[in-house]
Amino acid sequence: MTVSKITILGSGVIGASWAIVYARSGCDVAIYERSEAFRDSAMQRLESSLASSASLLRDGETVQDVLARITLHDTLEAAVAGADFVHECIVENLDSKKQIFAALNDAAEPDAILASTTSSFPVSHFASDLACRDRCIIVHPATPPHLLPVTEICPAPFTSAEVSERTTAFMRDCGQIPVRIKKEVEGFVLNRMQAALLVEMLTLLREDLIDARDIDAIISEGFGLRWAFLGPFEGVDLNAPGGIRQYLERYGFLARDRGREYGLGDVLPPETIDTLDAYARSRIPLEALPEKVAWRDESILALRALKAERGSVDRT
Repeated sequence: MTVSKITILGSGVIGASWAIVYARSGCDVAIYERSEAFRDSAMQRLESSLASSASLLRDGETVQDVLARITLHDTLEAAVAGADFVHECIVENLDSKKQIFAALNDAAEPDAILASTTSSFPVSHFASDLACRDRCIIVHPATPPHLLPVTEICPAPFTSAEVSERTTAFMRDCGQIPVRIKKEVEGFVLNRMQAALLVEMLTLLREDLIDARDIDAIISEGFGLRWAFLGPFEGVDLNAPGGIRQYLERYGFLARDRGREYGLGDVLPPETIDTLDAYARSRIPLEALPEKVAWRDESILALRALKAERGSVDRT
């Protein structure tokens, strides 16, 4: 089933960003916003965000072309009428989400996909008792989604396979990069990864091992330059002549020591190394690693040149 009309619940930062994603891909977008003040400012905010990201518009399209596909509504019923895909982007409050999905159970079209962009609550927390539960799914982005394409797709055990597949395909059609979370977990994966790094950073800061400015520099002038082109596992694969297996056999004790320190046991058993090695070799053969290293280095140099050209807001 083709998705052509979208309803977004909420016109805040995330709701407005998703409206841009969908409208610039060619879909008609209806936004339900109960706040009069937010409704009054929505089009101006959307126009500003579209103008600043105009390089991502389809060839031949203008900001006004995209805005023309977006309408604002002050009732849920009017907004969801005829929608193939409803995307909830309201406040991160469990009771509020329960209420809005209960309302969607009655108001939305009977075959519409009902998505939530919640950052922490699995679908089971707010839709498990609803008749529409098989159509409910998490679609959680990096912020803002109209600039950062990676998008987590997290079904509940009761979400139908068809809804998961349609949602994943629709995200690809919209230019997003969907990643599938295999089972429900609070915080999903993106936020858990971010939180793990944040906890370590805060711990280092609390123990007075390093200043906040230098922690930021490790990411922005170190890992970030590499991660802009390679995922962490891909990056590790290039750090030893024998690829990720050789690297982990040499330096895996660092991860094992930290894992035991955190009470997680052995985080790097042999089967995990086998899994990572199989993943890496499915992407690139060992003999091609030197060529990939050269590509990585050229890419980092290009990014450093761009950073130098753009400068920094922080002049201190």
